[in-house]
Amino acid sequence: MRSSIADYYRKINRDFLDKIARNGPQLDFELFYKTTNGGEEPLFLQFGSYNSESREKICGLVASRENQPLYIHENDLIHYYNNFLIVDLRQGLQKDESFEKILSDSFEVSKHILEEYFDSIGSTRILRSLNAVVEIMQLCLSQGKLSAGSVFNAVSRENTHASHCANASVLILFFAHRLSLKPAEIRELGLGGMLYDIGKKNIPLNVLTKTTDLSQEDWQHIRKHPSAGRKILNDMKCYSENTLRMAAEHHEKYDGSGYPFGLAGNKISFAAQVCAISDVFNALICTRDYRDPRSAFETLVEMKNNMPGHFDPKILLSFIQAFAPSK
Repeated sequence: MRSSIADYYRKINRDFLDKIARNGPQLDFELFYKTTNGGEEPLFLQFGSYNSESREKICGLVASRENQPLYIHENDLIHYYNNFLIVDLRQGLQKDESFEKILSDSFEVSKHILEEYFDSIGSTRILRSLNAVVEIMQLCLSQGKLSAGSVFNAVSRENTHASHCANASVLILFFAHRLSLKPAEIRELGLGGMLYDIGKKNIPLNVLTKTTDLSQEDWQHIRKHPSAGRKILNDMKCYSENTLRMAAEHHEKYDGSGYPFGLAGNKISFAAQVCAISDVFNALICTRDYRDPRSAFETLVEMKNNMPGHFDPKILLSFIQAFAPSK
């Protein structure tokens, strides 16, 4: 459920306009400014139009209106991703570009879409654009027969929500291919990887950025995010039960010590168990404030030797075999 009409609008800056100029030079859209009429809800009134002719003028206005920002409506934002960036990815497939390059480009597009959701706009509609990106990633992995090394070259080591979800999707897609699952099952798992952690949008920023030990109240917020993610996806009414369970169960542990439900063994869905393994692997290979990123080999050894009870041993072994560096 939307909390405000502001969820329909995304604040723009010069970096956003530069990205538009590079990737959607023919994109036209309306600009809005925010005001109030004395009520609780803001008003967004039309300011002018952005197009190739007005670009330089708009860029100057954006730079001069730092305290009175301009906004783009989500419809135009979604149009930009679907009809420019994703179309370019599909054209790359048709032009026989390198599958490794298309995978890397697809990863960047997925990360940008997730950043829009986490950082810029409250609407969940933007997340629907991820379906097409996952399909393109799947084609790269299946047709290009890419290696684990190519996957590691594509993923990010950044410690952000968007990078974490995009990483998980690529890792899970590769693993699912190695398991020889059906294409529809692979896409379902890859999409779940993109979306499994979106419940973190509901965690207060001061909790997410806290550098000291978390309080009991902070942990209550953290433990709610799997259920919050499931609710967000369920309310969108377009995702499978497996995808919903990846959001809801990715912090459950095989021995029953996880959260939020304390599920154990096969009570945890296969999709969620794959997601849990990817989540931990992903966290360890990424940078943290208190440590450098670990190598894939170090991470796999850590998961195998020092995390008893966390994962289904058979699924973990298959994951290790898929991602272990070749001798």
